[in-house]
Amino acid sequence: MKNQKGFTLIELLLVLAIIGIISAIAIPALLGQREKAKAKATQDNGASIAGELARVADDIREQTGAQPTATSVVTKTLLLSNFKNAKNPYAPAGLGYTAGAAGSTLGVVYLTANPSYTDPATGRTYPAVIITPIFKSTVTNTTVTAASNAYIKAVAID
Repeated sequence: MKNQKGFTLIELLLVLAIIGIISAIAIPALLGQREKAKAKATQDNGASIAGELARVADDIREQTGAQPTATSVVTKTLLLSNFKNAKNPYAPAGLGYTAGAAGSTLGVVYLTANPSYTDPATGRTYPAVIITPIFKSTVTNTTVTAASNAYIKAVAID
């Protein structure tokens, strides 16, 4: 009798069952990590522009000797190459930053110029830029928007 080489049908089915079980566990976990990474990237984009807005306001003040407006600070900041060409983590072809009232597009950081922002802590009113990153919360699986007031920052232009 010849020695037969190869796998039996039972062995192949067992291997396929093991691969199926591993896939059922690994794929949802991987997708969850991708969502967390996109949300974190959007939050980081919002945090990184806050310092740049303050720096641009100081530059305008030094160059012109006048108090900059919130609109001029937003405009000049968005002209900088690292913000003009920023990618949206949810849609790489989309913009990462935009000026204007906060919308609902995932991955976009909205910069809203507010000429008379009132600080809730001090009651003081001054021009400011409101930073609103829009992302999907990995905790509640809902979109964090301007209406939820979560992760919104205000940068004073004073």
